Order: sequence, then structure tokens, then C-alpha cells
Amino acid sequence: MKRDTVSPVTERPAVDYAHLPGQEHNPLMESTAHVDWGLVLLNSVRHTLAGTGHLVTGNVAFAPGDGQPHTAPDLMVIPGAAGRDFGRYEPGPDHPVPSVCVEILSPSNTRADIARRCTRLLHLGVAEVYVLDPIRQSVVRVELADGTLRETSAIGVPSPALGLTFATSDGHHLAVCCPAGRMVRPGDDPFGWLAEESRRADAAEWRADVEAERADLEAERATAATELVAQLQAELARLRAQVDPA
Repeated sequence: MKRDTVSPVTERPAVDYAHLPGQEHNPLMESTAHVDWGLVLLNSVRHTLAGTGHLVTGNVAFAPGDGQPHTAPDLMVIPGAAGRDFGRYEPGPDHPVPSVCVEILSPSNTRADIARRCTRLLHLGVAEVYVLDPIRQSVVRVELADGTLRETSAIGVPSPALGLTFATSDGHHLAVCCPAGRMVRPGDDPFGWLAEESRRADAAEWRADVEAERADLEAERATAATELVAQLQAELARLRAQVDPA
């Protein structure tokens, strides 16, 4: 049942789905841009890391065991965990720390929120941490330098952990490059590309079949012509023998 009451503490409408502890009024995805980028990253990285044995997931509760509340990076890659199912991921002896995490900014995020999350992830040993801003069309890699957070543009810099490179298309639209050899942006339809390629492959196969049939027909015609020439030559030789028996 949908709840439409208002909390006397926050004066915000109550919600009808669960959130992270202590963040009951902070949706995990607050905008269509956030959702679109989550899908682009999830599907693209699943493609680029296919066959590596890594699990590519996102918005799954991450409980590092450091005494702080659970978090849920928008995307995280867990080495060696492909095929496993987690309702909550807790690093341990057989559960490595994610190799990369990506945070996609939401309208409610503050700089302090993002700095705290990134600092925590880096202290846990996550090798690559990124923050993507779908509104500003930017993405930065966040690192710790002498205990201080440092942000550098990730555009054009290959990410080994993601298996792709953030890029811009049309000069200013953020994209990822290049799953299946294509620049991918929110709103793109990779399944449509697959259907288009399938149609092209079918058309190419049909043309190849037509050419093969044509080649077979030409070969049959050439064989028949050769046989006819041989018959005519034999008949000519017979007639010559009759005219000049000597």
C-alpha cells in the first residue's frame, strides 16, 4: 500500500520502499538521468568485463564492516564473484573489496556526502573510484593524495577496472567508449543495434546465397556449353571422315 503520510521530523512524504539505514528519505536513484546512466554503466561494463569472472552490479547494499552505515555505490565490480548473488555484500576472506566503484550524483547529494563516501571507499582499498555528474556531463576520478581527496577528469583516460574509457560525443555529451566498438550514451538502444546488425547479416547472407546460386547456374551453363562443343567437334570429325575416308 502506498503511504502518503508526512513525517513530523522531516516533513517529507513517507515512501513505500526501503532505503539504506539512516537514509529513509534518500532514494537510491532520484532522476531519470540517474537511472539512465546507471543502466549505461551496468550494461557497458558487463560487456567489457565479460569472461573475466568479475561481478558487475550496482545499488546493492555494501557493508564493509568498518562500523559505518551501509552504502550502495551505483556501480561496483567485485573480482571473482561472477554468477554469485548478494542481497548485501560484505568483504571478507573470500569476498574481496570491489576493484572499482562509481557514484552517480543525485539532486540531493552534497559535496560533503560525496567526499565522505569516496574517502571511505578509498580507505577500504577500492582501486578506482569515480564520480559522474549527469547534469554537468562530467566524470572525475577521485584519489587520495597525502590524506586529501584529489579529483581529476576521467574523460579520455582508460579505466582498467571498468574496461572502458569515458569520452564525449558531439563535443560535450558524456559517453562511454567503446563497448562493442560503439560510443554509448544514455538513451542509446544497443538491442536496436543488435537487431540492425542481424538484419544486415541476414541481407548479406541472402545476397551470398543469390550469388552462390548464380555461380552454380553459370557453372552448369559452362559445363553444358563444354559438352555441346565436344559433341559438335565429334560430329564434325565424323562428317569429315565420311567426305574424305582416306
